[in-house]
Order: sequence, then C-alpha cells, then structure tokens
Amino acid sequence: MLSRTVPPLRTSIPYLTIAALIALLALAAPAGASLPAIDISGLHHELIRAPAEYLSTTEDSTLEEVRDRDFQPLTAASVNQGITGDTFWVRFRLDNTKGNDSVPWVLHHETSYLDHITLYYGNGDDILKEVSLSDRVPFGDRPLDYRTLAFPHETAAGGVTDLYVKMAYAPNKADSVSLNLHLSETSLFAERTRGEYMAYGAFFGIMATLLLIALLGAALLRQVVYLHYALFLAFSTMMWAALDGFAYQYLWPSSVFLHNEGYHILFLATSITALQFSRHFLKARDKLPLFNRGAIILQVIMAAGIGLRLLGVYEPVLALSFASLAILAALPVIGYLAWRRGQHYARWYALAWAVYGVGLLISVLSAGTPLFNWGMDPLVFTQISAVLESCLLLVALGERLIAWERDRRQALTLARQDALTGLNNRRVFPQALEHYQARFRQTGDPVYLIMIDLDHFKELNDQHGHDAGDCVLRGFGRLLRTHCRPGDTCLRYGGEEFAMLVQVREEVQAVSIAERIRDAFEQHPTQYDGHFIHHTLTAGLAPIFSSRRRIEWGEIIREADAALYRAKEQGRNKVVVFSAAADGEPVKVSGQQGVDSVRTN
Repeated sequence: MLSRTVPPLRTSIPYLTIAALIALLALAAPAGASLPAIDISGLHHELIRAPAEYLSTTEDSTLEEVRDRDFQPLTAASVNQGITGDTFWVRFRLDNTKGNDSVPWVLHHETSYLDHITLYYGNGDDILKEVSLSDRVPFGDRPLDYRTLAFPHETAAGGVTDLYVKMAYAPNKADSVSLNLHLSETSLFAERTRGEYMAYGAFFGIMATLLLIALLGAALLRQVVYLHYALFLAFSTMMWAALDGFAYQYLWPSSVFLHNEGYHILFLATSITALQFSRHFLKARDKLPLFNRGAIILQVIMAAGIGLRLLGVYEPVLALSFASLAILAALPVIGYLAWRRGQHYARWYALAWAVYGVGLLISVLSAGTPLFNWGMDPLVFTQISAVLESCLLLVALGERLIAWERDRRQALTLARQDALTGLNNRRVFPQALEHYQARFRQTGDPVYLIMIDLDHFKELNDQHGHDAGDCVLRGFGRLLRTHCRPGDTCLRYGGEEFAMLVQVREEVQAVSIAERIRDAFEQHPTQYDGHFIHHTLTAGLAPIFSSRRRIEWGEIIREADAALYRAKEQGRNKVVVFSAAADGEPVKVSGQQGVDSVRTN
C-alpha cells in the first residue's frame, strides 16, 4: 500500500537537484551582490570611477526600470557627456567590510548647475531609501551647506552602502553634463572645503580689487574705457560666482529663477561688455572699422539673446551663450592686428586675451562636447587665467594712458609749434612770460624781450618767390635754435617777425645775443635754386622784468616794437634797445657798432 503512494526515488531526483541548485544560488548570491564594490575602509577623497557603472537613458526612468539594464563601466572617457537632456544613472557599492570603524562620507557633484540628483541608498538589502537634491529649491533647503549638491551619510563598520545616483536636468531642458562625483571622508571634506573656499576667496578678492581700481580710474581720469573695463570685470566675476555656486550660496540664496536662468544671461553679458571694452580700448571705430561693425552686430544679437532668455526661450540661447564665450577666443588676433597698425599698448591686450581665450575655449569645449575626459577641471585653470588676464588688461590700460598722455602732449606741442620753422608759435608767449616772471622773482636776474623782423621780406618774396621765402624762414629758424640757450625761448611771432625771451645779468649780454644773431644772418646768405639770397634783420630789445622797472603786460610788446620801429627808421640791419626815464620822448643815444638805444629823458 505504501509503495503505491510514494513515487519511486528515481522519479524525485530531478526535483531534488533543482531545489539544491536554487539553494546554492541563494547562498552564493545574496541580495544586491551585483553592484560593483568600492573599498572605503581607508577613504580620503576620490572620484567615483570603475568599478562604478553608469547608464544613459533618454526617458525619465525609475529605479525599478533601470535595475536590470546593462550599465557601462564609468571611466574617464565617459565623464564629459556634452550638452544633453538625457538622464544618467551611476551605481556602486561602498564596501567597509574590511574596516573596524564606521566611515562617515560626503558625496557631491562637480558642477553647481545640475538641476536634480536623486539618491537611492541602502545597507546591502533590497530596501533602498530615497533622497532628492535639487537646485530648483532655495539654497537653504539643501541637506548640506555647500556650493554644489551634496549628500552626507555613514557606512557602518563591516557593512556596505549600495548607491544608485540619478542625475538629470529639468524636463525639456538640455545642458552640459559631467558625471564627476566626488567622494570624501567627512572630516577631510570639511578640511578641503575650508581650503577651497579660501582659494576662491582670494580669486574674488583680487577681482574685486581690480574692479575698484577700474572704477577709481573711471572717476578720476574721466575716461570711459575704464568704465567699460569695470563693467567687464563685474560681469565676468559674477559669471564665475554663478559657475562656482557662490552666487546662489551667498548672493541670491532664495532666487531659484536667478540661479537657474542666470548662467547664460551672465555668459552673454560678459561677452557683450568684453566686446564693448575692446571696441573702445582699440579705438576700433577709427582704427579697426570692420571689427567695430562686426562687434556691434554681435552685441545686438547677444542682447537679444538675453531678452529671449528672460522670456523663457532656452535652447537657442544656450547655444548662443556658449558661442559668445568661444568668440572671445578670437580677440588676441584683433589685438595683434591693432598692434601691427601702431597701437603699441595692444600687445598687452593681445597677451591678456591669449591667456584667457585659450582657457575659455577649452572650458566651452569641455562643457559643450564629449571631446575631453577631465570633467569641469579646466574651469579652475580658466579662473586663474581670468585673474592674469584682468591684471594684464590693467597694464594695457596703463600703457594706453601713457600713450594717450604722450599723444596729448605731442598734439599740444604741435599746436604750439610753427610748422614751417619748427619754433614755438605765439600761443607759447603768455605762458613763457609767466614762467620768466616766476624765474625773475626767484633769481632777480632781469628778463629781456627781443623782437626781430627780417628786412624787406615782401620784396624778397616778390623777387625770388614764396618757396624761396619759406627757405629763408626755415634757415632763420635753424639759426635761432643755434643761438638759443637752454633757458631761452624762441618763437615765430607771425609772418617774418620773431621773438626771443632771454634772462641775463646785464643788458649788454642781451644786446650781445641779439647782435650775434643779426651778424650771423647777414654773414650767411641762404642758398636757393643755385644762387645765394642775401638778407638782413632788424631787432628791438626791451627789458620786461628788472629791479629798476616792471612794466604792465600790455606794455611788453609795445616797447619792444617801439625799439624795432626806431631801428627801421634808422636804416635797418641793427639792434636798438628801449629804455625809459621819468619823462619826455624817446631819443637816440649812440651805442656800440650796429646798436643804438632809445631813451626817455
């Protein structure tokens, strides 16, 4: 009876075999064992890499939907994903089975502009807890007061922590994706954060100092180019504050809109002000008209991009903002062209943008394409280059200011210089008189004015032509410079009339200077067109500042002219001195050869 109810042993063997295999698999493969493990028993700081795995999905998938999908090893080559709207998953196990102490740790993402991170974590079983991190909430709602999204946790001694990390942007939004996740032991994270914030503080301190210098330059020097430089510094610094996460942490922690929508607006504003500064610094309207027109067109397009972003347009503005920063990498070429065209200070401008432009271009390529495998690390280099660029631009502004002052003085010199003879013109006369009056008060040595007129110059022009007359005037200008001492002033007063201001101890010295000039002009005729032109001059000399008399400003020219007129009446080619007594009319008093005096007695 029993043999009929119990199946034969050979019939039960398959069932027993299957049950044994299931039991063995259950023992050999506990829940969650499929996650790749990272040993954290000696954790300090590291980037999450293989054996960690990642997955890219085009849809907003759930944990249950991705558990059984094929993940790929997370290597350096897969870190930079470029601009995409995909959702990314990273999974790994933190293994502390070899550790005797629990390991507190912090996991944080590399960038400040990732919208959402959802973490699923557990202790090696199938039950995973969920925590959501987002920059679509006020900064104060974050679990950790840190500039990027960060999650603190602890793995028990001898235990494990399984992690699925989901990274995504807001729906229908694409942006630059980096899969760099940093894992740090908690105390080391605090230490690294202090050092990190000090380094960033130094960066922003330098930029703020340069901004203050620029504003002071704009206010004190009244040069608009310093204001454009200040605006560029301001927007550039704000751009870096946003990218580093400090703008959201310290400047607008409650403005979710400004944090999320401000990046590309600041990119465009930085590019607009960079072009505006460049146009004014390089005098592009006059020196580089093609660049000037192109820059204006680009500025209008970028300003329109800011308007569209404020209206909610996203993807076209995203592409425009990245392109606007890449365009700045071409500014060294513009600076080189300006330098080649004579703007010597443009060399510093070209060097500044060469340093910064390379960093910007690499950063844009890193953020916008999967070409490189270093995540957003170039941002640090680019910020260092931003400081160097800002300092070099300040040097360029200083050299430009020196060049501007040199040009101003040159223009002033040309305005005061007679183009034909190279002597001063009569514009110099009032300033020269003030100078000599001050010198007289200091030294007590008298000052004399010598008025000189070239004899019969109209007839010389009529006989030999105006070119010959110009040749005579140029030659006399050279002669005056030869006889003009370092402290004397020689000028062409007008036409064929010249003037000299000399300070000497005795009147006879002033007369001697005038007589030497008269004699040299007579003894050295001008060679023109194969023949010599003989000529003479007449001079009138008057003391204008002396211990015995000080005449009024209006009398200075009149008295020297009176002596000159008397010399012409007496036959020209001589020097006549004017002196004044208490009363009476001027009369001639005999003097040295070729020299008479006009006195009142």
